[in-house]
Amino acid sequence: MNNRYKSEKDVFFFTLNWAIIIVLLILVWMGLSIGGSLIFIPVWLVILMFVVSTWYITSYEIANEHLRVRSGPLNWNIPIDRIEKIQRKRSMSSGPAHSRNRLEIVHNGGSILISPVREEEFLQQLKKINKKIVINV
Repeated sequence: MNNRYKSEKDVFFFTLNWAIIIVLLILVWMGLSIGGSLIFIPVWLVILMFVVSTWYITSYEIANEHLRVRSGPLNWNIPIDRIEKIQRKRSMSSGPAHSRNRLEIVHNGGSILISPVREEEFLQQLKKINKKIVINV
C-alpha cells in the first residue's frame, strides 16, 4: 500500500493557478523588457516560485504514525493519534489542497483542509492507526 497521496486537482484550481502563473510571467517579462522598476521582479519571481512549487509539490504522507502534509515550501506534521474527526468540506478556503472537494482533518492543534487522491484508501489507513477517528464523508 502506497503511503503517499498527491492532491486531487480540479479544473477551477487548475485554471486559477495557471492564470496566476501567466500573469506573473507577463509582469516579469514586462519589467525586464520595458525597463520598469526592477525592484518588483525579485518579488514576482519569489511569488511565482511559491505558486509553481505548491502546484507540483502538494502531497500527504502517512508514516511513523504521523500525517505529513507538504505543499511547496510549507510542511505540517500531525500525529495521527491526535486526529479527532475527518469531515467533507466543499470550500474555497486556503489550504494545501487543489480541489474544492476537500477533507477537513480536525486535530487537537486545529484543523487543515486536504484533498487526497485515492481518498478511501487514505481514510482506511488513518482509521487503521487511530480507530477513534470519527469519519463523516
